[in-house]
Amino acid sequence: MWEAAWGQLRYSVAEEMPKGSFVGDVAKDLGLQLPGIRDRGVRVVSEGGTQYFSLHGKTGHLITMERIDREQLCRLVEKCILRCEVILEGDMQVYEIEVEITDINDNAPSFKETELEERMSETTAPGSRFPLTEANDPDSGPNSVQSYELSGDEHFSLAMQTGPGGDQRPELVLAKALDREEAAFHELVLRASDGGEPARTGTTRIRVAVLDANDNAPAFSQAEYTVRVPEDVPVGSTLVIVTATDADEGLNGYIKYSLKKATNLASEIFHLDVETGAITLVRSLDFEEGDSDRR
Repeated sequence: MWEAAWGQLRYSVAEEMPKGSFVGDVAKDLGLQLPGIRDRGVRVVSEGGTQYFSLHGKTGHLITMERIDREQLCRLVEKCILRCEVILEGDMQVYEIEVEITDINDNAPSFKETELEERMSETTAPGSRFPLTEANDPDSGPNSVQSYELSGDEHFSLAMQTGPGGDQRPELVLAKALDREEAAFHELVLRASDGGEPARTGTTRIRVAVLDANDNAPAFSQAEYTVRVPEDVPVGSTLVIVTATDADEGLNGYIKYSLKKATNLASEIFHLDVETGAITLVRSLDFEEGDSDRR
């Protein structure tokens, strides 16, 4: 009859140790005599089929049979435990061994995307917050992501928001009002660091595109246009082209020209092109009819 002695031995070993690395002195901890280990039929059986450990016949030490990648085995759990059984066939006993695979800082934080784009209106109020993508680090504990840092532009700062599970989530904060006419884009770098020694880091670039608001009025190239033409200037002649510019973009910067105030006579003699600002003569000038057509 077999006698089971569960959970008698607990060891730990760091991940990524080379094959043959020491895990624990099973012979000593179980009180086994070294010369007779092989004769008594002592063997190790790992849980799950894959043989991660074996018993050294001469020393009675539990050793690794291959490199163990903690992140591959225990990606979704905080504590990585591998179980195996030491079977003493001569004494018909089974001892369970639990081996904790401890984490080393073998992974750097990384972002899903190396470049992010945020779009903000130039009328966005300072203090507004925008959630950012979190970095991922398969390592656990202090070797996982511990802090974030933002660099690149005084218009923005970084704040941390605590998630439901206690995780820290980075947020982009608008610290200073935007002006698209001053800068249409802002380039930032978000850096994530883990708590290892030395620390590993990962970065992603953030490009903030500033969306235009209609916050600029058209401005003429000069405050007043004065044109003097001879009375016999041909009909169809372009007398002057007025020009205005608008610092806004798209439809907000599109300019159409119109006459705010013009006499009926002036409207009959001159034509303003609403698209180009060109003023042309559409009827011959006659000073005897009107003292002046200067507008």
